Amino acid sequence: MLDTSGLETGRRVGMDSGDGDCAGHRKREMRCPLSGKGTTRLMPKRALIERRPWLFGSILLAMAFVSLQESRLPGLYLLALKAAPLLFLAIYALLRHRGNDTRILAGMLVCEGIGSALIDYFPYEAITLIIVGFGFGIGLFIMHRRPILAASQKTLVVALLLLTPLVAHLLAEPDWKTAALFYGLAAGGMAASAWGSSFPRYRVGAGAVVILAGNLIAIEASTDIDTHRLFWLGSWPLFYLGNLMLSTGVTAELRARG
Repeated sequence: MLDTSGLETGRRVGMDSGDGDCAGHRKREMRCPLSGKGTTRLMPKRALIERRPWLFGSILLAMAFVSLQESRLPGLYLLALKAAPLLFLAIYALLRHRGNDTRILAGMLVCEGIGSALIDYFPYEAITLIIVGFGFGIGLFIMHRRPILAASQKTLVVALLLLTPLVAHLLAEPDWKTAALFYGLAAGGMAASAWGSSFPRYRVGAGAVVILAGNLIAIEASTDIDTHRLFWLGSWPLFYLGNLMLSTGVTAELRARG
C-alpha cells in the first residue's frame, strides 16, 4: 500500500490556496492580477480621481472670476480666467464619457468659453463663435431628440424657438438688433432642442434655459452697463451655471446608457 496522506494533504493545500496561477483568488479577488476582476473594480475609482479635479477646478475658477471681475486684475488675466471654467468643463466631459457625443459637447463648451471671454474685445467675432457653439449643441440634442412630446412640451419648445430671437431683438441696442436676432435664434434653438431631447429635463433642459436667461440678461444689461450693473455682473454666473448643469447632465446620462 502506498502512503497517500501526503497527496491528500497537498490537494487540500491547493484547494485552500485557490487556483495554481492565482493564489487566494476567491478570498482576495481584488489582488488577483490574472482574473481581471480587481482591475474592473479599481478602474472606476481611478477614473473618478482623474475626472474630478477638472470639474472642481472649473467651479473654483468660475467662483474666482465672479469675485475678481470687478477688481483691478489686468484684462488679459481676467480674459483667461473667464474662459477657463468652460474649458475645464469641456475636458471633464471628454474624460467622463468617450464618444462622438461628448466631443460635440466639448466643442460647444470651448466655443462658448472662448467667445464669452472675447465678447468685450471682439464682439462680432465672439458672438459668431458662441453661435457656432450653440450650433454644436443643437446638433447634439437633435441626434437625441425625444420620440414623443406632450402637447405642453411641444408648446414650450416652439415658444423657446420663436420667442427668444424676438425678445433678444427687442432688448438689444439699435446697432445690435440684427446680431441679437441671430444670436437669439441660435440660443433659442439650443434651448428648444435641449428641452425636446431625451436627456433629463431637470438638468439638461433646465440648464439650457438658464443659459438662455443669462444671455438675455446680458443683452439687456449691455444697453447701459452702468444702470444695469447688477444684471451685467449676474449674467455670466447664470451662463456658467446653465452650462454646468447641462454638461454634467449630458455626460451622466451618456455614461448611464453605456
